[in-house]
Amino acid sequence: MTFGMALVILLACFSGAEAKQSLWSDKELYDITRVMNQSGIEIKEWSLYGKNNFGFVSDFSGYVLLVESLQAKLPNFRWDRVVESSEHWNVSGTFVNSLGFQERVSVFAYPHKNRYNTYIIYEVQGNEWNPADWEAYKPLYRAKVQLLLGNNPTIYTCVKGQKSDKMGIVLQNLAKQLIQSFDAHIIDELNEETFLSLSAYTDEWKHSITTKQQQMNLQIGLRNNGIGGKTTITIGTPIITTEY
Repeated sequence: MTFGMALVILLACFSGAEAKQSLWSDKELYDITRVMNQSGIEIKEWSLYGKNNFGFVSDFSGYVLLVESLQAKLPNFRWDRVVESSEHWNVSGTFVNSLGFQERVSVFAYPHKNRYNTYIIYEVQGNEWNPADWEAYKPLYRAKVQLLLGNNPTIYTCVKGQKSDKMGIVLQNLAKQLIQSFDAHIIDELNEETFLSLSAYTDEWKHSITTKQQQMNLQIGLRNNGIGGKTTITIGTPIITTEY
């Protein structure tokens, strides 16, 4: 249910008030990984999720031509077959680069009046976190973002980690510590026995989205698996884009 709610928010952001970013920066990625490391959270996964509208096509043939043009630009990617339904068309290509990062490009088309609105999603996901590997890859990432998404992309940053729960972690205390580390204030909160989700805002980051007539650019999800297990922590900006 939580994942479904996140998807609804994500689609609303894509179709309406998108994050304002004139120039992409990896400051958020470094800030999140730094806070996690300082909080004793073992980073298990990080991802960057970019999206941009690609204009309109008149029919399925136009969509195929668009996909083929992207395939020509990404010869190393392995592409699936186009999925056709009455509501949309989509196709994805994947590639694992030399650093072990998985890249994924998805091309969607949805009917809009007598045409089809198309947009591209470009995702990069890595395991653990190694700043040296990221710095080596960053120029290639920037170039690919510009190639696929243009000069003004919407980029969502998300990092997932785990913390040992030998002493019984109190989710509220950990969440408060994380919010303070980002110098943020809470906008909204969902609190259950073993799960806590916070939406917040920090002046440290320039981009944000509007929710409930307020600006937000930080989302934190914590799930407690019980004493002796692991507490999973997911942090994203401006919202979390992965299941948590």
